[in-house]
Amino acid sequence: MEEKDVLELSTEIVEGITKLAMGAEIGLFSNKVMKSLIDHPKFEELKTIFTTHISKFKGEYKTTEELKELSDFRYNIVSTYQSVKK
Repeated sequence: MEEKDVLELSTEIVEGITKLAMGAEIGLFSNKVMKSLIDHPKFEELKTIFTTHISKFKGEYKTTEELKELSDFRYNIVSTYQSVKK
């Protein structure tokens, strides 16, 4: 998977989790990722990965180490999401 694909999918996963947490309902126009999250076997793990990342986030990424942590987070959330055979 290319970096661009990881970036896009991780964004969809994070947006889906956030929307669900804010009370959004799955609808006809919801994207495929958001529709799959509620029944995803690793949904709890995905939420944990996301909340752990957010709890460490300082508001911006200033150093290469912080950018690496962001990249690691993106890869981790995507690999966890895709680790389940559909």
